[in-house]
Parts: sequence; structure tokens; C-alpha cells
Amino acid sequence: MTEIVPYLSIAIVALLASFSTFFSGFGLGTILLPVFSLYFPLELAVLATALVHFSNNLFKFGMLREHLNFGILLSFGIPAGIGALIGALSLQFTSHSGIAYSYLVFGKSLTVDWVSVLIGILMLFFALMELLPYFERIQLPNKWLPIGGIVSGFFGGISGHQGALRSAFLSKTTLTKAQFVSTGVAISFIIDLTRIGIYFKSDFSHLPIKLILIGSSFAMIGSVYGKRLFEKSVNLNIRKIVAIFLFVMGIKILIGL
Repeated sequence: MTEIVPYLSIAIVALLASFSTFFSGFGLGTILLPVFSLYFPLELAVLATALVHFSNNLFKFGMLREHLNFGILLSFGIPAGIGALIGALSLQFTSHSGIAYSYLVFGKSLTVDWVSVLIGILMLFFALMELLPYFERIQLPNKWLPIGGIVSGFFGGISGHQGALRSAFLSKTTLTKAQFVSTGVAISFIIDLTRIGIYFKSDFSHLPIKLILIGSSFAMIGSVYGKRLFEKSVNLNIRKIVAIFLFVMGIKILIGL
């Protein structure tokens, strides 16, 4: 029974998270990474999540390509690719930096490495971006889009947590709902393509192929149903739910759980 748990959890989370992206602008990589990290080291979990995210972005773009805004894609997407390259290389460096801290709790030793510290802090940061009203009031003109692309791509390259920041920038533009989703998917695709190439320079001989295929398949199912409701102009406010989950998982990673 316990052998089925990873498959069920990855399948359910991938489906629901992919569905949610049509209404929150992010969610698949944000939620799936903590679930993969329950079963694998964080560096491997980041790559597994990136592969599911990449395949789903390719699938979603095929459904939404006619709504793409090329101007935003160029001004935000190209800098995002550069940022993703820097972020992915930073992750490679951090992965070899060893243990950050360890301690005992009820006789059990908990150890946290620097990769976990980095990703845990990023999770908390992006959760607070959604939970604190201050960030909703920030207005950014289009001239900031290239900088937003670099910053979003950088964090995407490190941990895949690019969606919340990308959505924060794109939501301040004049994009329609359909353009927002389509252009966001194309930008995310550029970031994924860049970072995956860097990740594969490490030894990933134990890559969980079956779980990645299951996650990708169920993410595509979630995208199909998400698109159907999206086209019916159904509004679902689930960003706060995603943020709370992200905050809790960020804390758990930082304390070694």
C-alpha cells in the first residue's frame, strides 16, 4: 500500500495544481516541488518537477498559442531565459556547499543542507507575496518588464518558483485573461527549457521516470478541465490556498521535516 502513495499523491497534486494555473497564474511547480521533495532529495525533486512542468507547458501552449502576445514575450521572456540560466547555475553551486545546520528533536537528528535552506526561504518569500496586501498594491510600468523577467527567471532557475513573481509583473499589464495565460505559459516554457539543460549536467541516474510520466499525464488532464472552465469565464480565487500550502511546506523544509 505504501508503495502506491507516491504515485497517488503525485497524480492528484499534478492534476489539481495544473487545473489551478488557469485561475491563479501559477501553481503546478509551486505545489508539486514540495510533494516530490517528500520522496527524493531536493535537487532531484527540482529536476523531476521541472520535467513535469515543461511537458505541461508544451501541452498548454498547444491549446492557447493563438492568444500569445509577442511583445510581452520578447520583453519579458528573453530576460527570463537569461535569469533562468544564472539561477540554475547558482543551484548547481549551492548543491555542493554541504550542510547548513543540524539539531536533535526528541532524540532524532534533523539535518538541513544549503539547497533546502535556499528553496525553503524562496517558498516563504513567494507565499508572503500572495498573502500580504502590500504586494497587491504595487504598480509596475512596462519598462520594468525586462527586469521582472530576469528576476522571475532567476528564481525559476533555482527552484522553479517563477510563477508567482511572473504573474505579479504580468498582472500589471493590459493583457487579456487569455493573453495572460498563453504568454505566461510561453515564458515559463523558455525558463524550463533553459534550466533543465543545466540541471542535467549533474548525476541524475536515479530519476523517477514513472512518477514524472504520471505527473505529466495527470497535469495534462488538469489543464484540459482548467481550460474548459476558464473559457466559461468561471472565476476561482485559489491563490491564497496555494500560498498557505507553500508557506507550510517552506517551514517544514527549513526545519528539516
